[in-house]
Amino acid sequence: REDPAGAAAIVSAEERAEVGRKLGHALGVLERGLIERGAEARLVLLAACCGEHLLLIGPPGTAKSEVARRLGAIVSRDAMFFQRVLTRFSVPEELFGPLSLQMLEQDVYRRNTAGYLPEAEVAFVDEVFKANSAVLNALLMILNEKRFDNGNEQVSVPLVCLVGASNELPTDPELQALYDRFLFRKMVNPVSDYGITQLLSCGPSATSLADGGGDGAGAAAEEEASLHLESEWLTGLKERAQESVEVPAKVIDILARLRSHLMQECEPPIYISDRRLLKCMNMLKMCAYTNGRSQVSEFDCLLLKHVCWSNPEEQGKVDAWIVDQLISQTETKQLRYLLLGVFTRCCKAWKQEDGRSAEGEEGSDVADLVEILAAKLGAMREQQRTVKHSLAENIWLGEDEAAAVAGHLAKPLEISTGQVETLLRDALTLALAYKEKVPLYVVADLLTEYWNDFIRKGNIEDVKPLGIKPIT
Repeated sequence: REDPAGAAAIVSAEERAEVGRKLGHALGVLERGLIERGAEARLVLLAACCGEHLLLIGPPGTAKSEVARRLGAIVSRDAMFFQRVLTRFSVPEELFGPLSLQMLEQDVYRRNTAGYLPEAEVAFVDEVFKANSAVLNALLMILNEKRFDNGNEQVSVPLVCLVGASNELPTDPELQALYDRFLFRKMVNPVSDYGITQLLSCGPSATSLADGGGDGAGAAAEEEASLHLESEWLTGLKERAQESVEVPAKVIDILARLRSHLMQECEPPIYISDRRLLKCMNMLKMCAYTNGRSQVSEFDCLLLKHVCWSNPEEQGKVDAWIVDQLISQTETKQLRYLLLGVFTRCCKAWKQEDGRSAEGEEGSDVADLVEILAAKLGAMREQQRTVKHSLAENIWLGEDEAAAVAGHLAKPLEISTGQVETLLRDALTLALAYKEKVPLYVVADLLTEYWNDFIRKGNIEDVKPLGIKPIT
């Protein structure tokens, strides 16, 4: 008989291999011949996988449109790519197509959308914030709902991803809704002094998926075609990611506290809409799924720096806060408070020598705490061993970015692991002392820090019967 579980595992492995192969090929095409545009390439591909849109902000001539065109080339060989530059005087016909004269003769108001945005799979709209009220409402519906009102009919649009570009951020309040529709945002700077030599030395960028010609050209073309990211495949990818990936409570907590931090503790406050927050969750699921995981990792939250900001100077604050959460000492402090509470209860039980036993409530509390600390220490040691590999293997993090984060986390993780190791050693000492009914003056010498805290903060009625002189 067939093993359904085994079959599922095989399909899952095959699917992961297919996803890795297709996305790896796509990234290669997007990055080929471009200098210092790796982050933009990864973001536009992630946006397409999520069914979201990317905003590129920067001066002209920084390859913003090239990234969008390349995405159009890898979605499918015959994918429709739409490109326009907006001005303050742009009319709806430029984006959505002209009115159909034939339909007007029948008293029907309908646009001929062939070759325009409503029928595009990938689009690039430059100077997107020059959109006026005449085009804004229809554009908002296409971006958010992927639907278009064509006369008295509302039709679905096949849009996979729209890449918007602008030299500046919007200042008009009417444009804030449009700004919020772009889940991913990226500042694009000119090539650095370090990369300019490489830029001037490289040949023309490769803009096609296959060179064609030569022996085996047909086989190569067929292989290339199998690696296209068809719209149907991307839709299925999104559905599987939402259904099969779990989000642990720790990641949900990070996301909730990030919103609270940005809106309540930053000056000026950084507003994160409910819609954006939910899309952040979906993006984290996609990140986990495309990396072959069934659960979101807290390291996936590093991508939130491309999502949760309004002004460019806020991106650094978001990034720093997220990294701080990955090395937070809060949990270690909570474990210490827990150990201190157990120590206090054990000290109180020491007064009742006759009725006390190692198998009592206090003894059970100590044993439970030892188990918790041992598990935590094991997890932290495993994290120490794997953090660099986990970051390097994440396809949505650049090599330099992953190395920088790993270096930043190394020392704090080492300190936190040492602190938990000390807590475990103290808990084991307490457990053995309680079990063997060691005299309290010995316990006071062995666990001086906890003893002094107990004497200083404990109720005087609990402390007096112990008959122990103060520890100096």
